Amino acid sequence: MEQKATQNNAKSIIEAYVGKKLEAMRDNPDRESRNLVDLALGLSAGRFQKHFLSIAHSMLEDENSPYYALIHDAIKNVGTANILKFGMNIGYNSFTAGAKTIRNLEKERGYNIPWIITFYVDSESFSKDAYSKVIKQGVRLGIYTYVFFCSEIPEKLTEIFDEESECAFILFSDAENIEIGLLEQASEIKNLMLCVRYSDSAIEACERLRISKALYSIWYEYSSESSLMYDELLNTADELHPVLTFFVNAEKNYSGYNDVYNDIYKLRDSRTTASAPMEFTGTCIMVDEIISDDSCLAVFNESGKLISVDDSENECNFRNQTLAEIFEKCYPKVAK
Repeated sequence: MEQKATQNNAKSIIEAYVGKKLEAMRDNPDRESRNLVDLALGLSAGRFQKHFLSIAHSMLEDENSPYYALIHDAIKNVGTANILKFGMNIGYNSFTAGAKTIRNLEKERGYNIPWIITFYVDSESFSKDAYSKVIKQGVRLGIYTYVFFCSEIPEKLTEIFDEESECAFILFSDAENIEIGLLEQASEIKNLMLCVRYSDSAIEACERLRISKALYSIWYEYSSESSLMYDELLNTADELHPVLTFFVNAEKNYSGYNDVYNDIYKLRDSRTTASAPMEFTGTCIMVDEIISDDSCLAVFNESGKLISVDDSENECNFRNQTLAEIFEKCYPKVAK
């Protein structure tokens, strides 16, 4: 209880300070962003924070870095409360307090715990109670970031976002689905980042999200057969002013992402335009390896079955098992 109170106090202090810095960035985004990164780098203790902040520091050393344009645009066109809430839920809850919980529990229990969970959902099989329950289990394990891929957006999904206010949620869908379900209220959900699949329809959807000052990104899907011109796609995506541009593997078993991840990683250092490119699967795994050494990826299909392990015959399902039971069975730590 005392440790929890200490964490809450630390978070409140950090949140207040970052909030003031975000407001100051409106007048001088370049200087204040460098100052914020420098201070955070000096105070950071966790492995992931140091890794991420070192990259950010290197990017901002170049006064001509295109990422200054990204910072300018986000500060001007995304609500400060949205940046602060989503950023704190990932930066502090996931990467600091949550990461510490994950490492302690892994050491104590002898199995791996992912920092992020991905759900594929549809309206037909969606149960608010089932997803609320599994997210509460995840929070107790130190997991504060959740991704939803929605073929259509279930009606009560946003209620979960509201209830789990300390978590960060990332929702991937088509522009048409977002327009029906979330476009009008997106800016009001401070712990949500919407990811709009690129299409002709995405242009209008992103314009409306930008006007409402919502936090949003763009995503492209790729497969082992696809041959994508990443530079061209990123230049096109930049016209829609996303915070990030994701490249997502169409294969739900998440095999064959390495080449794309490596290509995107190299592009990140040579970008001449603002949008930050991310290969989704490889980034999730990279963060997990930094947090707790071993890589662990948890992806569940529409029926609740775990689909991100090599054993295709596994019957692990969060609808009738706890996350702790699933991780203990599917992700035991291997002695090195």
